[in-house]
Amino acid sequence: MSILVRPPKRKLHEMETLADDAPRKHGSNGFVPTTPARSDSTSRQQTEHTETSADPQWQATSLRELHSNRGSPVLFDSGPLQIPRNFSPNASVVLIGIRGTGKSSLAVILAATSGRRLIDADRYFQQMTGCSRAAFKKDNALIEYRQQEARVMESMLSDNQEGCVIACGAGSMERTGQRLLREYARTHPVIHVVRDPDSIQSYLKAWDTQKVRHFLELSGPIYRGCSNLEFFNASETNGSEHGTKDSHHDHTPTPFLTLKRVQRDFLRFIAFVTGDHEELSRQQASFPLSLLPVESRMYTSAVSVPFSFIHEQDLDIESIEFGADAFELSIDVANCLSGHSGADSNLADGISQAVATIRRKIIVPLIFHVESHGISGPSPSPNRDPSRCNDEMYLDLVRHGLRVAPDFLTIDLSRDDSLLSQVITTRGSTRIIGHFEAFHSLPGGWDGDEYIKLYERARKMGCDIVRLCQPAETMEDNLAVQRFRRRVQNLPYSDIPLIAYNTGHLGRTSRCFNPILTPVMHPSLMHDSPTYLQPSITAHHVQTALYNSFVLDPMQFFVFGANVTYSMSPAMHNTAFKLYGMPHFYRIYQSSTLRGLNDLVENPYFGGSSVSLPYKTECIPLLHSMSSHARAIGAVNTLIPIRNLEGEDPRLSRESSVYLEKNRAGPVKGLHGDNTDWIGICNCIRRGLSPANAVRPSSTGLVIGSGGMARAAVYSMIHLGVQTIFVYNRTLEKAEKLAHHYNRQDLHSKEQSGLNGRPKVNILNSLDDPWPSAFKQPTIIVSGIPAHSIGGQPAPNFHLPSQWLESPTGGVVVDLAYKPLNTPLMQQIRALSHRGWVALDGLDVLPEQGFAQFELFTGRRAPRRLMRTIVLQEYSNEEGDTDQSAIRNRLQNLDGQPA
Repeated sequence: MSILVRPPKRKLHEMETLADDAPRKHGSNGFVPTTPARSDSTSRQQTEHTETSADPQWQATSLRELHSNRGSPVLFDSGPLQIPRNFSPNASVVLIGIRGTGKSSLAVILAATSGRRLIDADRYFQQMTGCSRAAFKKDNALIEYRQQEARVMESMLSDNQEGCVIACGAGSMERTGQRLLREYARTHPVIHVVRDPDSIQSYLKAWDTQKVRHFLELSGPIYRGCSNLEFFNASETNGSEHGTKDSHHDHTPTPFLTLKRVQRDFLRFIAFVTGDHEELSRQQASFPLSLLPVESRMYTSAVSVPFSFIHEQDLDIESIEFGADAFELSIDVANCLSGHSGADSNLADGISQAVATIRRKIIVPLIFHVESHGISGPSPSPNRDPSRCNDEMYLDLVRHGLRVAPDFLTIDLSRDDSLLSQVITTRGSTRIIGHFEAFHSLPGGWDGDEYIKLYERARKMGCDIVRLCQPAETMEDNLAVQRFRRRVQNLPYSDIPLIAYNTGHLGRTSRCFNPILTPVMHPSLMHDSPTYLQPSITAHHVQTALYNSFVLDPMQFFVFGANVTYSMSPAMHNTAFKLYGMPHFYRIYQSSTLRGLNDLVENPYFGGSSVSLPYKTECIPLLHSMSSHARAIGAVNTLIPIRNLEGEDPRLSRESSVYLEKNRAGPVKGLHGDNTDWIGICNCIRRGLSPANAVRPSSTGLVIGSGGMARAAVYSMIHLGVQTIFVYNRTLEKAEKLAHHYNRQDLHSKEQSGLNGRPKVNILNSLDDPWPSAFKQPTIIVSGIPAHSIGGQPAPNFHLPSQWLESPTGGVVVDLAYKPLNTPLMQQIRALSHRGWVALDGLDVLPEQGFAQFELFTGRRAPRRLMRTIVLQEYSNEEGDTDQSAIRNRLQNLDGQPA
């Protein structure tokens, strides 16, 4: 019997009380199956109500339902779904789950941001029959109700195959409903939404947490039995949920951003499971390394973290991710099964929650690995292999891994083909790593034929990557694995990447020189006597070894401009280099002419340069290539050396291939230009834009200024899908020039969500003008004008006209200035926080663009928290500000990702 779907013993009356959505506060006649859920006010009301309702009348209704006679969902007696998870990007999405999990909020979020039609199953029933489920059941025989319910459910699913998000309550979970959902799941995502018991109890205001936990255990197999995917709705913490007031920098709490991280996680999940590569690329554009598959870059690592550690400890996930290119969640069977006998749903919920917790904090791919063997000591006995879990237990855990849709999932190549094929054929968008770990050297070792056969077998089965390892008995084994790697490269069909290394203390050398996804461990998780299965090196060890052995070279980076003595970039990057174990150096290079750039390019150790005024446009004629972003903006703030103009991989664009030429010295043959200013602005807009103001075809943006940063601001709005953008500048001619620059280009907003029109940049002539009546009030505003005195001229003291700030749902204002930090504009917007306005300043933007530059320079993920801390500390020191509590408060409200 399945470890994760075993039907529990249960009382039917226990299944009825939590298994439905909360009654709607807005009445029961509001079903609109043909109208997209795009109303700003409606979206905000529904979202806030679903998560935070404390209406006494609603509470009373919930308590009455504890004793209702509503029919209970019963497990449809069939095995777990074993069907391919390949869906059309526009396939309708079904959400199921017990009350209090937040599926209604998720449905509203998805509908508002993607343009899908929102369909509520209970309202659909009422529209079709003229009465609610409860009323129909009361007035009709049970068999008639079941028949009517089946007709309505079948109609709802068959008539809404594309472009919808369907939220199903308990009434949809009768036997017929489960059967229909299982059939629908063959071609559509049917997502089981789960949440932690404390959050559910807090929302319901009924029962206690222990009863909720018990109910989750009972209901889990029912909902998992008719769904093919699972999303754990990780609750916000108080600090990130409402923000933390910063008295020094006057950061105001922002309750309108309560669901920002949930929104980000869920939309990313949907884009991945539906295979919407365009939407994924748009979401990942803030991190340039995401343009390349992680397995295509050299000397990457994957930090391995046991599930038991995450389940039992409050780990700092972002800190653990630091230095790694992937995050591997290792389901340590021996530990996670102990103490979980009979609590199968709890174990599944715990794994789903661990995945959600990790995703909330990381930007690197997630690898889901189920350990086939359990070892509690430092190494297995020479005469005995470690204990191995049975096939059924292993398969159940792996299937659950597929349900949470990780980027990668490992399969144990020591298992039978018939078992592994069940996983590979249902993988969906998840990529498969064929994994084999020997505990004793196979016949012939790396020089024999056994590992070649394993590689060939994994390839034929459809694995995307192969990972092989065995214990090192002598140092010679580390040379042998290199010979094996070369043998694989010389095969006529070596078309899938290989991870090969030795385990154990003597095998550390092979791990350092394994080219891709080397398993490493974070220092905080290493023990004095690590177990045999745990990596024995850290990412810092690997980096240090590569540079000390001359595989990689120490590089020199610069900030180049006419007046860059004030730059905080050197401190930000140099601190990151040091912590990474990179012997690089970043310094200021000030030049009165563009010719100074020649001195940098002639340096064989030149790794790249930030570009400051006035050279952001002047350097363009010197470039060999430009990114699409820099070309559209018409300005460059990042230069990357090109050392290989010939023999490029035809599958990679120049924009992608330059990322492969990192950390190696040599003659510079060309320059590649990029722009990360727009990334810093775009990420701040995302962070401050509430779910109620999700970008829609009618959304409007406003840019103040017409300089280079204003150009980047316009581009960031276009990237986000804003189709109507206004520009105001004191000098009208400059504003017209900026508008013409974009209106002449064939730039398009994202194709999904119905945002397939060409964006238009318009001009506002005067601050005294009313907002154009034909357009909605702006919800995204970026100011690119300085706030300090320049050339003896007084500070602008700029405020936005009140008639341009009448959005009923507020919005986000990003002020790119940070001298002073608390500008008049920021003071104005923070005073309007009660109306939904969110203010972000220049110190929010600067680190964001720096993260992207770090990736472009080094080919490594940026240590986001560290670099942000350095920027805040450098600013604090420069301005004579010693209020460290203010810095801590700002840091607590950020998690390193664009929301």
